[in-house]
Amino acid sequence: MTLRRYLRPTNARLRLAVGGVLAALFCIQCTRSDALRGGSLAQAVTPGSAAGVSPRRLAELERLARTDHIALLRLAREYYRKNYRDYTCTFVKQERINGQLRPEQHIAVKFLEQPFSVAMRWTRNAPIGDRVLYVQGRYNGQMLVRPKAKFLRALVGGAARRNPEGKDVMANTLRPVTMFGFARLMDSLLEVYELAASRGELVGRFLGYREMDGRRVMVLERVLPAREDYPAKRTVWYLDVERLVPLGLEGYDWDDRLVCAYAYKDVKFNVGLTEDDFTPQANGMRVRK
Repeated sequence: MTLRRYLRPTNARLRLAVGGVLAALFCIQCTRSDALRGGSLAQAVTPGSAAGVSPRRLAELERLARTDHIALLRLAREYYRKNYRDYTCTFVKQERINGQLRPEQHIAVKFLEQPFSVAMRWTRNAPIGDRVLYVQGRYNGQMLVRPKAKFLRALVGGAARRNPEGKDVMANTLRPVTMFGFARLMDSLLEVYELAASRGELVGRFLGYREMDGRRVMVLERVLPAREDYPAKRTVWYLDVERLVPLGLEGYDWDDRLVCAYAYKDVKFNVGLTEDDFTPQANGMRVRK
């Protein structure tokens, strides 16, 4: 009897059990790059203008960075909605889960806004699943996860289907794949900013300019009091002053420990992605009928 035949699923219970193992071990967002080890995503730069940004525009952005982060985020979010429909990038991240800082991972990403579509392929330190595909409205709202090990692929028929916001998945991640991307990151930032402002608890600072992935960024800091509905005491985020997207974010808890660090590298916008780029076949995945 061949190994493939021996491992072939014989019933739905077995497939569900394997799916549970995958969900327990698979972490959508738990990565860190070498650039994060120094506690900062960006490098210092000398003062000066930013390529592609007029002095007047830069002055207005800096005014908002110093006085009104909420208005700055709303401006950036609107600019994103008007100008970008898809992109590719390398996503580098790390999260603290249950008190433990998880190891770094690098993920090659394809993203399409309409319909909301994310394809992830791990290029460094893949967990038990090395590819993920999520397309809003498909697969009954589930994401597809391809196991890294061939024998696990055989057990699940190529890829497992998991609820991206299910309890088993969320026990191992801070943000599900359904919250991935620049727009939803800005939405999350804005939601907390507005909540803190409504309580009179918001402290926002402009920390100057840095360089991240070869691009000039503004460094913004948000500081909040200890509350259960706040995600972090201190959040530092890095706004690309030309493209108006947050290229990185770091969050620290009330013990000043790193909670999360996210970085978008080698971002290419409007590359012409279509729905055909978000099929299982286009992403090296096979799905059992």
